[in-house]
Amino acid sequence: MKYTTERALCEIKRRAKIIKLRHDRKITNILTASASFCLIALFAVISIFSNSRVSGVQSEYGAFILPAEAGGYVLVAVLGFVLGVCVTLIIKYSKKKH
Repeated sequence: MKYTTERALCEIKRRAKIIKLRHDRKITNILTASASFCLIALFAVISIFSNSRVSGVQSEYGAFILPAEAGGYVLVAVLGFVLGVCVTLIIKYSKKKH
């Protein structure tokens, strides 16, 4: 089937749009799966460290409000932040690659 130049250009744009939609759908699925995995892992780590108790020892700078075992929560927060930064950098790298 012969195309005019205008129809050929419209067909190319249509196919490019379909390819881009497929690629975007694939990226969305990958990001959804990784975010779900990170959420489950975060809940698992928090449940491991949730067996802490409030200590009666007071210290300065208002730290007596936190239990002595709150370091686990800080560790989870730092690991979550680092994981978020890593995922962001991987996504930016893969976007530049394509």
